[in-house]
Amino acid sequence: MIEDELKDNSQRSKDITMVFIMAICIDVISIALLFFQSYKLENFTNTDEEMATIELLDILVPISGVAQFSIFIVAVIFFLRWFTRAYGNLIIKNQKTEYSKAGSAWGFIIPIVSLYRPITTAKEIYLKTQYAIRAYNSNFKVDTDTSFIVIWWIAYIVNGIFANFASRKQVYTNDVDSFVELNKYLIISDIINIIALILVLYVIHKITKVETILKETNESVSEIDEIGTTVAY
Repeated sequence: MIEDELKDNSQRSKDITMVFIMAICIDVISIALLFFQSYKLENFTNTDEEMATIELLDILVPISGVAQFSIFIVAVIFFLRWFTRAYGNLIIKNQKTEYSKAGSAWGFIIPIVSLYRPITTAKEIYLKTQYAIRAYNSNFKVDTDTSFIVIWWIAYIVNGIFANFASRKQVYTNDVDSFVELNKYLIISDIINIIALILVLYVIHKITKVETILKETNESVSEIDEIGTTVAY
């Protein structure tokens, strides 16, 4: 492979988009189950039918929690695959980056660093992918507005804080009222998570859009160079 050839990131973009959509669907199901469970608990009249429903919900709600955790792990893996390739393409196109390709991934994992590096590397990807395009086409107008990345990251941080708060509330759940209250916090947590997922989908869409332009521009220039190359005998 030619050293400066871009690595196609379109399939990884599609993959992570699908995973996040699945995560949103699982969150919606979780919210519905939590609402229904709270309704049944608040209106319980001690009939056999209601008891059977509550016992079924006691199984389904934890299962939805396991599904949420599982899709979260898958999403992290797929997102980092997409993210590091996008960052690596900047290095391939000789854009000056703050970190290495591996460093862009570790920024999501290292404590404290994970609070700020992801937003800076995401901005780098969006802006410097456009700078790489402009290196080919001086008429290309760079969009310097990265507020959508900031909004996504704020939502992500808030989501993490609230999810941690909601999980801590489970320790104090010992009766119906506290259980219903816990469900309210879990529902809010799921709603915040859905908002964060929608925002990250928008970030992926915006970055994928400029990546596609760079790839098409790079291929066009390569074709022109190939036509102009003569074979020496």
